[in-house]
Amino acid sequence: MKIAVVGLGTTGLEVFKEIQKKINGDEILGVDIDSNKVKSYRAQGLNVNHKIDSPQDIYIICVYETEQVKNVVKSLDYSRKPLVSIESTIKPGTCKELADFVVNKKKSNLLLFPHRFNSNDSEHHIFNQKRLIAGATEKCLERGINFYSRFMPKDLFVITTLKYAELCKPLENAIRFVEIALAEEIKLFCDKKHLDFNEVRKYVNSKWNMDLKEARDGIGGKCLPKDSSIINNFFKNNLIFNSAIKLDKKYKKLINDMEKS
Repeated sequence: MKIAVVGLGTTGLEVFKEIQKKINGDEILGVDIDSNKVKSYRAQGLNVNHKIDSPQDIYIICVYETEQVKNVVKSLDYSRKPLVSIESTIKPGTCKELADFVVNKKKSNLLLFPHRFNSNDSEHHIFNQKRLIAGATEKCLERGINFYSRFMPKDLFVITTLKYAELCKPLENAIRFVEIALAEEIKLFCDKKHLDFNEVRKYVNSKWNMDLKEARDGIGGKCLPKDSSIINNFFKNNLIFNSAIKLDKKYKKLINDMEKS
């Protein structure tokens, strides 16, 4: 079996490493267009390249943007009737187009298996937590479960459909975005009232079912802002996600102004 992991960003690299630990002789290739990454990972002894030189049995897609996912999927070699597994976060509605191409035109298998990964959190890594899994057909799903069950227990698979899997992944991050934005607004009001937000947070979170998030220097990273924008555009005219995005921008500006003064 030949496996290629396409996209060696933070998540893709971890997926590559976890599979490499357990494949017992199967060939695995990591692919990324970033020459600096390829050079660095090769120096670490990893089998990586700028491109895929031969047809594969399994393609695992871990690139960042929806359009990148589409471009990669349409550029693959389908001569071995591969399983194409999308671990990237994609915009709702994307899988319909991908399924038509992979399953109907290329007579291959399409799986959506959105990653769940938290840096420096060994209890919620790549294959040791519940994950949504959806196939374009029952055959696609069966093939996907057979492959991934080599790396994680079957009771961690949460079986759903493509339309729910592609919505729920960005929604998870959008909800977290809202939670942090709420903390940012509470901090701004605490500052106006000359209250220590960290003290407020400590006392609020002393209740068993409360989890008031930290308010730092604004919501950063790549995933939360991107996925919140996806959900904000999908749920047109919503109040909560739209307000959270505006609030975070306001909070960042105030923090920036304070640092300059």
